Amino acid sequence: MKLIVGLGNPGAEYADTRHNIGFRAVDAFTKGLRGQSKLRRWHGMVTEASFAGDKVHVLKPLTYMNDSGRAVAAAIRELNPQWEDILIVFDDIALPLGTLRFRRRGSDGGQKGMFSILQAIGHQELPRLRLGIGADSLLPPRDFVLQQFTTQEVPLVEAMVTKAAGAIGLWMYRGITMAMSQNNGPVECSEQQ
Repeated sequence: MKLIVGLGNPGAEYADTRHNIGFRAVDAFTKGLRGQSKLRRWHGMVTEASFAGDKVHVLKPLTYMNDSGRAVAAAIRELNPQWEDILIVFDDIALPLGTLRFRRRGSDGGQKGMFSILQAIGHQELPRLRLGIGADSLLPPRDFVLQQFTTQEVPLVEAMVTKAAGAIGLWMYRGITMAMSQNNGPVECSEQQ
């Protein structure tokens, strides 16, 4: 049994922002799953399905980013998964746009949703997939993450979301070591300008 959590903010006004790339990546992953059921649970929207013979729960917290730990802690309490069977997918302002980075553990790196989760569970032994959204030195980070991607960035963002969905599948099927070796780094995009 696996628990995948995509981080973002609920509501149409946030749908296409940089901060919601975690939501977009897990949505792309769930499109290929069979036998899906969707329900409200654990302070979020949950898709339950099977993948490669394993049950998977894909959680999108509806608590807003800074309170993501409440939803994740509720899911962990009920499911009681092994730590290596959890994957948190979120935006990272410290990585260049279009970069994927799996890690087995670590700090929150300044990401407020990840900070909330690590506070809620009390340790840093939580696998994650960080999605690079770039940075703008002219805007404070809290404003930048709530911006939409520019028209020029969209092809690279779409390529990153597609690659992230495949990377999550590889993590499910083959584990984090294989997912890291095949996906950590920049995404190639022929339409990038």
